[in-house]
Amino acid sequence: MRVLFYGRLADAIGPELQLELPPGCSVASIRERLASEYPTAAATLTTARALTCVDGSFVRDDYLVTANDRVEFLPPLSGG
Repeated sequence: MRVLFYGRLADAIGPELQLELPPGCSVASIRERLASEYPTAAATLTTARALTCVDGSFVRDDYLVTANDRVEFLPPLSGG
């Protein structure tokens, strides 16, 4: 599965990863795995303000992904 990261997540993890995940994996389980493998990104990944897109659509943490999906994690944005 292709997983993309932006902003501070890309700084901590890299812009893109290929992950092997079990069928029927939820976005929440992907977040948990990434947070454990990349502790410097854990706080950003686990905040409720971090968004997830699957194939261009925003999804919640209970969304189940497939092997062909493109998952994107967007850190919280600030500014004004």
